[in-house]
Amino acid sequence: MTETKAILHATLIDGTGAPPSADSAVVVRGQRVEAVGHADELAIPPDAEVVDAAGTWLMPGIIEAHAHVGGDGKAQQVLRLSLQRGITTVCSVSANTSGIELSRAIEAGWVRGCARLIPACVVSCTHGHVRFRTADGPWEVRKAVRETVSAGARFIKTAASGGFWAENETCAARNYTYEELEALVDEAHAWDIPVAVHCHTQPGLDYCIRAGADQIHHGAFIDEVAVRGMAEKGIFFIPTLAVTCQRNIDASGAERPWMVREMQDSQLVHREGVRLARELGVKVGVGTDYPGGHWWQIGERTMVELQELVACGYTPMEALVAATRTNAAAFRLLDDLGTLEPGKRADLVLVSGNPLDDISLLARPENILLVMKDGVVEATEETYKRHYRVKEAQPDA
Repeated sequence: MTETKAILHATLIDGTGAPPSADSAVVVRGQRVEAVGHADELAIPPDAEVVDAAGTWLMPGIIEAHAHVGGDGKAQQVLRLSLQRGITTVCSVSANTSGIELSRAIEAGWVRGCARLIPACVVSCTHGHVRFRTADGPWEVRKAVRETVSAGARFIKTAASGGFWAENETCAARNYTYEELEALVDEAHAWDIPVAVHCHTQPGLDYCIRAGADQIHHGAFIDEVAVRGMAEKGIFFIPTLAVTCQRNIDASGAERPWMVREMQDSQLVHREGVRLARELGVKVGVGTDYPGGHWWQIGERTMVELQELVACGYTPMEALVAATRTNAAAFRLLDDLGTLEPGKRADLVLVSGNPLDDISLLARPENILLVMKDGVVEATEETYKRHYRVKEAQPDA
């Protein structure tokens, strides 16, 4: 079987933010995109397997920037179903050591049919919102970062505030002090890996900005000072609007009623912050606390996040760039992922219908016609349906 493929005649959204290109041609050789151009102008290799994609839309694989995926059998099923939905890369903020091993197995080809997994390790304070490697005080924090980098973490996740989840905490609860957070960021940067910080409120938001964190996640009670600080420092903002969307509030409240008031109180503030972030040019990405509770299908929550961004004033093109190029840049993966350009990994999705007219069509699995990862066709509409029947039979998977 040839390792060269040509996808012809689709309308191309390349992920850079450039206008869509009609009647495109994308040539894939091995794992990489070899050439991109117009179908009438680009030379198609004679040995290429040709996909006639006329009438469809072609875009880069979606990147999910805030997932909770470890390394167990459930994680593998989540990653397989994610791939069927067009999510080719999943950045897990709580992969920890088991997720690191799964990530290596996927990259080596020992575990197949899964979205790519970019694993983080959690380093947090005693009684912190997130848990894995507990460390208190700047020097213990530095040691913990070194341990997790040695284990293979691709980024570090920590917390500077509390959250909605636990019954005994609030979003305003402080986690790391500034001194601890500054030590964590400095140590991670010494080893050339980024830091993602869970944070909803002040003073933690200010701590993140002053310490030079690479990414701030959530920001449900974000204020103007913090948004302006992120814009000034070039910090990525992953707002996870799906967390405070009405559907999630309604479903969460039935099982965790203590969450409802804070989530409702934050809902408008959260979205006003995201609107201001767009106005000020903050680099906003797409993450969702993926995959979500059992009331979300695997892969659905990420696509709903795109709709939430559009509801906050982003154009569909801006939302797609946020989920592709911006997310790749946030995790220092842009040399390989995030756009359909020569030299990049061949992660791509063929879509029925124009997502620039209606971003919600990406949330309907029947519109995902073909998914390619690293140059291999991993899914079609029919393979998604076949896999998803397994999920329906095992609702807790």
